Amino acid sequence: MRSTQGFSLVELMIALTILSIILTVGLAKLPLLFEKTEVAVLQKTLAQHISLAKSTAANSGLIVTLCPSEDYAECRGSWTRGSMIFIDRNGNRKVDIDDEVIRIRENDIRQGKLEWRAFGRRQYLQFDPKGYLLHQSGNFTYCDLMGDPTLTRQLIVNSVGRVRIATDSNGDNIREDSRGKPIKCS
Repeated sequence: MRSTQGFSLVELMIALTILSIILTVGLAKLPLLFEKTEVAVLQKTLAQHISLAKSTAANSGLIVTLCPSEDYAECRGSWTRGSMIFIDRNGNRKVDIDDEVIRIRENDIRQGKLEWRAFGRRQYLQFDPKGYLLHQSGNFTYCDLMGDPTLTRQLIVNSVGRVRIATDSNGDNIREDSRGKPIKCS
């Protein structure tokens, strides 16, 4: 008689059951992983856009505007749906014939919403010819659509255009704003 090696039906069923449990647990956490990745990419993109706007203003000696835009011709709409950076020669927050669009950010937010909160409720950032923000500072806040406070993120922009990411300093898995309070979504 020859001996054969392999799995019995019972062993195969046990292995498939264990594999299905592992996949079920892993797949349940997949949307959370996607959202965390989306937020990290969004924060990096916004920080790069602020840096680009600041350096373009300083290098060109002209006003540069960063604002929400859905049509990439004028500043209006939601930050969630997209934004643009452009040389704004007359500071009117519209892309005129002699202005130049530097970069756009298309709608890249699928799981949440993005808001800009600033002094005077201005929904734009303008850099003067020296690369400083014109009369404002504020923050970009990302909020999860389901209201999960552990997914809330904030990018804090000071009056000279420096950016920092809000951190969780007390270890409760909720990040704090510039005053040390938990970030809240509206």
